[in-house]
Amino acid sequence: MPDQEVRTLNFLLLTKSTTFIIGPIATLLGYIMDGIYRIGIHNVAWCIIIFTVIVNLLLLPLTIKQQRFMKLNSIMQPELMALQKKYKDRKDQATQQKMMLEQQAIYDKYGATPTGGCLTTFIQLPIMFALYQVIYRIPAYIGAIKDMLMNVVTPVMEQPGYIDKIAELAKANNLPIDKIDYSVADKMVDLFGKFNAAAWEELKGIFPALEKVITESSEKFLGVNSFLGGLNLTEAPGFKFSLALLIPILAGLTQWISVKTMNVNNNAAQNEDMPGAGAMKSMNTIMPIMSVFFCITFPIGIGIYWVASSTVRIFMQLGINQYMKKIDVDEMIKSNIEKRNKKRERKGLPPINANATIKSANRAAEVAAKKKEMEEERGKKPITNSTDYYKQKRENMGTIASRARMVQDYEEKKGKKK
Repeated sequence: MPDQEVRTLNFLLLTKSTTFIIGPIATLLGYIMDGIYRIGIHNVAWCIIIFTVIVNLLLLPLTIKQQRFMKLNSIMQPELMALQKKYKDRKDQATQQKMMLEQQAIYDKYGATPTGGCLTTFIQLPIMFALYQVIYRIPAYIGAIKDMLMNVVTPVMEQPGYIDKIAELAKANNLPIDKIDYSVADKMVDLFGKFNAAAWEELKGIFPALEKVITESSEKFLGVNSFLGGLNLTEAPGFKFSLALLIPILAGLTQWISVKTMNVNNNAAQNEDMPGAGAMKSMNTIMPIMSVFFCITFPIGIGIYWVASSTVRIFMQLGINQYMKKIDVDEMIKSNIEKRNKKRERKGLPPINANATIKSANRAAEVAAKKKEMEEERGKKPITNSTDYYKQKRENMGTIASRARMVQDYEEKKGKKK
């Protein structure tokens, strides 16, 4: 097995996740998974499906918030595009400042913020990563399955020379053999949690004295990890024709349908003139294909999670689409502005006013343009200090009036200092 692949598997087999933020979230989600198993759902596949439904329902408020922003964004986009077109060939600082202020005025008019959709996605991402960790490391989060494997791990670790024997077994089954401390029980649990039926049979051959306990525990373990009459959740479908290939195919299909249902309310995804529409269209095609590839190479348990998650999102999205059709956009904008003004009031800021923002943008642009015009007429750099000030005055002296003005300016400055 290539060293790089071995190192990758070693990274994945690490009991509970300890990653910053993701680790604690995974622990909380693990309690949900463990609770589902404890109430009597003694099949990992069905635990994953029910678990996925519950987590997606918990995320429903964030999903709806994201959809509302997408609907509002599709309404704002024509104005934002017109603004970009208006200043397309003007790159000077004054113009860019005016464009930014006018852009903010558009967002203010709709009670939105440029980061509205990003914030929701940012909150969801660590939850999704943590969810994946729980699915991939089932024995670490479901206590009963860990105990099931510990019934084998404990007596195996009492056998003389077991480390070398386990290392040989892992190597024969393309499981990690380097940098795994087999003297740690949790690491052994991780390893046994990846065993298929053939690996369990080999383990019985290596430790014949433990055949009975290995048989009992492995049958229970393989039983709770079976699906559709024989699929082992710990095995990857691979690039071979089998019933297991149904999982990657369903993963790609459900992902594609999910994207289609989500884009019903997203005009930015449908209008090719919208910024990023081309990239979005490409991603909508690439993501289902990636789903198929990942679910072929990852354990079937991951594929079941992928299929379940996409299926749940399809049904949720159909309901959300109906809900979004009934939303009064004017009321949504009014509500957004009221919420933003309440936040601004708590910070001691005045309420947002799109018209005032536009006027401010125009005034700032006029002042900047006039300043630039005067500097160009004089052919001089902007005055930054008193030395430059008097130097410029001396260079401009050509008449009695200009000299008199210089004296007057000096007296005025001297008076101010006093």
